[in-house]
Amino acid sequence: MLALLAGLLEAAFLAVRGLHPLDENVPEVIAVTLAVGLVYLTAAHLVLSWNQCTRSALFVVLLASLAFRLTLFSLPPTLSYDLYRYQWEGKVQLAGRNPYLSAPADPELAHLRPTEFNRLPGAEYTAAYGPLTELLFRLAARLDGQAGLKLLSVAFDLATLVVLLGLLRTRREPPVRALLYAWCPLVVVEFAGSGHNDSVALFGFLLANFLIIRQRPVVSNAALAAAALSKWFAAVAAPVFLWRSGWRGLLAFLAVGLAAALPYRDAGWNLFGGLLSYAGEWRNNESLYALLLAATGQETVATGVALGVGAGLAVHAAARGTDPLRASYLLVAAVLLLSPSVFPWYVTWLVPFLCFFPNPGFLVFTTTVLLSYHVLIDYTSLGVWRYTPWLVWLEYVPVYTLLLWRWGRTGRFAAQLKN
Repeated sequence: MLALLAGLLEAAFLAVRGLHPLDENVPEVIAVTLAVGLVYLTAAHLVLSWNQCTRSALFVVLLASLAFRLTLFSLPPTLSYDLYRYQWEGKVQLAGRNPYLSAPADPELAHLRPTEFNRLPGAEYTAAYGPLTELLFRLAARLDGQAGLKLLSVAFDLATLVVLLGLLRTRREPPVRALLYAWCPLVVVEFAGSGHNDSVALFGFLLANFLIIRQRPVVSNAALAAAALSKWFAAVAAPVFLWRSGWRGLLAFLAVGLAAALPYRDAGWNLFGGLLSYAGEWRNNESLYALLLAATGQETVATGVALGVGAGLAVHAAARGTDPLRASYLLVAAVLLLSPSVFPWYVTWLVPFLCFFPNPGFLVFTTTVLLSYHVLIDYTSLGVWRYTPWLVWLEYVPVYTLLLWRWGRTGRFAAQLKN
């Protein structure tokens, strides 16, 4: 049965490949990915019902996961043009410029602009990614640009799978549960297909969880710092990890942070300039944030409430001594639900944790979030970035319905922060 489902998934990924360029065939891409999501959810339900894991089943999971990624690896990214931004940030560093002080729209850097410049995200903003990611962009720029960046994305994606297998064994859970990450269509599309850099931070974040479970709190905090300096979302769990590790863990966290930021020290506080510009101006596919904004009428208030809730949950989890893996899962979930911007690849942050906490609502979210790509229909033809309300409702209603049903059975969200 597992091999049959793997075959169906591979056929679907081949169909996605055949729809290139994907941004010119968005309705068909969404239809195929929704269908492949149903196959994935069927496979997830199957392995979650198993208490034992045979070697042959695990072999099918791992072999199929490699096949899926190979199928989409050579596909030029068209659902998202972020990879071209990564490529530019690598090139500008080789040219001797600081990406935290330079933006693609700078006239003096016109010779470094890619042919896809008109679709480059945030061309007027300086770099928003963490310094460790920028160092990797620089490394990839010395290789074959796009191929090097995709290789980095998939390498860290597969490294996350390896750590995930280690975590499952440590917690004495069937390793075949890794299928929930390895076969997730969202993960395959966003990392192997689009080459998103989130796989770097995700690897560090999961490694931090593995190390702290193995009673290595200081090294764990170093890994968490590396994750946060790749993409800032991982910092949400810092209170939980630092509380457990004491001053040595804090020193490790700060040391990694200083070492990664050192090459970009000329930027000073502008290390956060691009990030703050994005956070202040971009609104994309939000859910609870939209309700907060409607209730308060002011973005500053809505943002403050969202940040306050997230910070409160993190401190509460730390003070209660919540299991770091559970705390990481719930805090990432809170970030996604409260964020003013939820691109599909952000949801990959949650997927590894579903191997341990397989919430039906979030499993469905990994599929329905692909509906948000409908925004590319108008953007590709008219250059207008706008969402169709009924499709946003179609994306989120199943998710929140299942979340409320599940939390109604198991208790309030905050109550799950208990050990």
